[in-house]
Amino acid sequence: MIMKIFSLENDIIFKEEYINVLQIQDKKLFTNVINSLNDNINNIEDTKERIIILDNDIEIKIEKEVLMIIDVFNIDFNQKKIQSALYNKIEKIYKQEFERMSEFQTIFQKLQLNVLDVFNEFPFEFNYKESIGIQEYLKLLGLKISNNKGKIIDTVFSLIDVVEYLSVAKLLVFVNLKLYPSDDELNEIYKYAMYKKVNILLIETGEEKEPLENEKILYIDSDYDEIVLYNK
Repeated sequence: MIMKIFSLENDIIFKEEYINVLQIQDKKLFTNVINSLNDNINNIEDTKERIIILDNDIEIKIEKEVLMIIDVFNIDFNQKKIQSALYNKIEKIYKQEFERMSEFQTIFQKLQLNVLDVFNEFPFEFNYKESIGIQEYLKLLGLKISNNKGKIIDTVFSLIDVVEYLSVAKLLVFVNLKLYPSDDELNEIYKYAMYKKVNILLIETGEEKEPLENEKILYIDSDYDEIVLYNK
């Protein structure tokens, strides 16, 4: 998978053996890249920076396949993209297992008969649904993914699990993540993402830094010169 930011000479190439970091010294360019990526995610085409992502030479839809985290302290595990993926996953499990689906329908029919007995107490008629879908039931339950806020590293691990297990996105982007965890914690995050085969990109602002283990940095200095730094 390749990300092309058309104002940059170098593409960002995603591979299993390293984690990509886009380090931008100039705040204006940094802001333009973040704003443009965010606009693309929200399906806004008129952006300051043209950005595309190719997967096997086919352009993917950024609004569907990219999840960007700007505030790592307040990750919304129940945003629409994640919750839809969760409900679809559960519904798929039910549809693949005949006995489980049959039991769900039987239980609903029993509940329906119970409610109908109450309806008969009234001197008028009701309209009601004769069946209910799995996703409708999950919404009635108010099913949500728990976000037990603790260490940043644990929260990021949980998000990687969600992205991997639910196939939420092909790319997970963090903005200024490196401000918070220690280098050792970052290394643990990198190893976990690589183990789970989740593509992540860190977009950072600030001065040039030595790359950590398993980290490939595309550094853009204040003159817009590009330097590639890689630590295997």
